[in-house]
Parts: sequence; C-alpha cells; structure tokens
Amino acid sequence: MISNAKVLMFLTSFLFFHSANAELLKLDSSNPASRITNDGLRLQSVGLGLRSKKVLLVTVKVYTAQLYVSDLSKFKKTSSESLNSLVEANPAAIQMIFQRDVDTEKIQSSFKEALLTNNVDLKKSEIQKFLEAVKNGGEVKEGKSLTILGTKKADGSETLAYEDSNLKITTIVGGAGFIRDIFSIWLGKASDAGIEKLKAEILK
Repeated sequence: MISNAKVLMFLTSFLFFHSANAELLKLDSSNPASRITNDGLRLQSVGLGLRSKKVLLVTVKVYTAQLYVSDLSKFKKTSSESLNSLVEANPAAIQMIFQRDVDTEKIQSSFKEALLTNNVDLKKSEIQKFLEAVKNGGEVKEGKSLTILGTKKADGSETLAYEDSNLKITTIVGGAGFIRDIFSIWLGKASDAGIEKLKAEILK
C-alpha cells in the first residue's frame, strides 16, 4: 500500500513540474515550496490536496490543488478559520493541476455548485465575470493548470487574477469579500465529499 506521504510527495513533484511554465505563479529557485507572482511577491505553500469526484459508482481523480499565501503566520490552518484568514495572509493563490480532461461546462457547474453551497450570490457582477472567465478558458486537458490569485488592495478593493489552461490571465476587481467568496469553493462549506477531503488534505 502506498502511504499518504508518498502520494503527497508524488503530487507535489507533479505540481512543481507542471507549474514551471505558468505565468501567474513562477517557481522560486531559492525555495521549491514557494512561488513568485508575476509582480515579484513570494507566496508560501500551505498544503496540497487531491480533488476527486464520484461518477456513478466510480471515484475519479480530477485535479490536485495547492494553496499558497504570502504570510503563513497570519493564515489559520483550521477548518473553521482558514477561509476568513486568507485576506490577512494576503495575497493568496490556488493552483489546480488536472489529472484528466474536463470540459468547460463541468468546471463551471462545479464552481457554481460550490459557490451556491456557500451562499454566494451568483448575480454579483464580479462573480459573473469570474464564471465568464472560466467559461472562456475552455476545456482543461490532463496535465494543464488553472490558477487563481487573490489580492487585497490598500483601498480595500479585492482583485482576482484568473489564469486559464492556455495561460491567459483575466483580472477582475471586486469589493470586500470577493476573495473569500471565490476561495469558499475550496475552503468553505464543502459541496461534496471530494471537496471535503481536498480541504482536509490542504489544511493537514
């Protein structure tokens, strides 16, 4: 039997290899557990998890996700506090490396389901723009990545940069709570058992 440590080691190596060509987050040559944003900020890894989903009677692997924050000392690694602490640990990013081909409709519907589970208003303009960016990004092939970087600005506004699998970056500006809304997909109330397991692994 393969241990959880070996699985995570493999997934981490997989992430490191495939994120090297990403534009939004670059490898930090001085620390393989860190990433550098495209404007030079260093983000530190919080944890890594596997997103799986039950399809009929079979559980399939969808993607691995790694969470990064700028200030680990301000991030609260508990199920109840992690989401609200993201802005304090600002900026924060999540990078997903897909382990199978997933079409646009399935990605968007999965995100919508998670947002609704967390009582996020899908009619908010910034949420609509985010979902539109997901739709415009198209299908994600196995081995490709999706990356989301959330940054709280000095004026209180919150910016989300969404990088699709073609490395196209869409920047969306929203009000207070925008980052929390989007990251609730992974750190909020779990929309299914696969997300619940992913969250637990990230926060381990």
